[in-house]
Amino acid sequence: MKVFAYMPTPGGLTGAPRRLLTLASVLREQGIEMCIATQRDSDLFRAAEEQGLDTVEVEPVGVLRQRHGALFGGNAVFRLKALVSLLAQNLGIARKIRKHGADVVWVRSSKGIAYAGLGALLSRRPLVWDLGYELPSRGVVRWLHRLGLWVAKRVVFQHSAAPDAMFGSSLAARYRQKFQTIVPGIDLAALEPFRTERMARGRRDRDPFVILQVGTLCERKNQRVLVEAITRVIEARPERAVEVWFAGGSFKEGYVEVLKEEVSTNGLADTVSFLGWREDVHDLMAAADLLAMPSRDEGVPNTVQEAMAIGLPVAVSSVGGMPEIVSDGETGWIMSIDNPEDWARRIMWCLDNREECSAIGQRGSLYATGHFGTNEWGEQYGFLVQVIVEGNVSEARNTGAS
Repeated sequence: MKVFAYMPTPGGLTGAPRRLLTLASVLREQGIEMCIATQRDSDLFRAAEEQGLDTVEVEPVGVLRQRHGALFGGNAVFRLKALVSLLAQNLGIARKIRKHGADVVWVRSSKGIAYAGLGALLSRRPLVWDLGYELPSRGVVRWLHRLGLWVAKRVVFQHSAAPDAMFGSSLAARYRQKFQTIVPGIDLAALEPFRTERMARGRRDRDPFVILQVGTLCERKNQRVLVEAITRVIEARPERAVEVWFAGGSFKEGYVEVLKEEVSTNGLADTVSFLGWREDVHDLMAAADLLAMPSRDEGVPNTVQEAMAIGLPVAVSSVGGMPEIVSDGETGWIMSIDNPEDWARRIMWCLDNREECSAIGQRGSLYATGHFGTNEWGEQYGFLVQVIVEGNVSEARNTGAS
């Protein structure tokens, strides 16, 4: 069996592209080949080739070459051009799906539906729509959600609360028979050296307490709350050395400028480091003392799963699927959204109780080892694909017989 997996404009090798590569690897063990379709100049395309996966070059058409919100803004002329470009993109996708003999089409997010939803329909191949974090369901996105729910044979979510949260209970109820929750897995074996490195590293109370935040600098990732919290921590514990590492590229320069201005105004220039996009995130996790994820919306972030596996204690906001993988006070902490005082209190507790903080990280690592492996993830996804293919063959036979 072959799955045509299309991810448009993936950008850097962030959580979603890395997760797709891991899924391709585990499905191969189930006898299912994934063909990665994306832009040739992307990190995802190069990594897929290095991994020995089949690849298909798919370049965006027309105005779709413009990234970050090109589909959802602009004047009437631009929107008309976008519509024409999307139609051309979908026709091209349909041809490539048929050419490569795919049994199933896989796409991610509302953008995946925009670029390939109709293409999958035209190719007469069943569509799996995989969803992690998703844009608010309103305006154009709402229509894309409706299209995706109608076209897809199965819709895969990372956590159980996602359907109603994304689409609203009324729309979700109409398509619930298509829904399946599969918690993503991670490559635990690849993370073991970093877990070992972290355990071997000696920590002293006088060493700086390092807080790591991984993710694109943007409103959704909510780094400003962490800056406010650290300002309170420094005021309350001026004698304690604290460092904050922001590891991630920028999405909207306006947000980054405000963030850096707040860092400077609050006297945190020597405390906060903007590391930019990093390929050594696992090394950073091994060196840090706490992962902070104050996001306003998430699915089940790769970053949190990997940090837990490495043994880095995690503090996460109470959004998306994070409360479903972190047990408050046992394997990490679940924090209030947009509450810097709450975050400051937790960070100060970690400063004052380093051994207990480290023990939380170790329990998180044990939980990750038992729950985040790729075997169950691959088996569930493989079974899903197999059922879809067999059902599609059966439908084709019945149609032919009639």
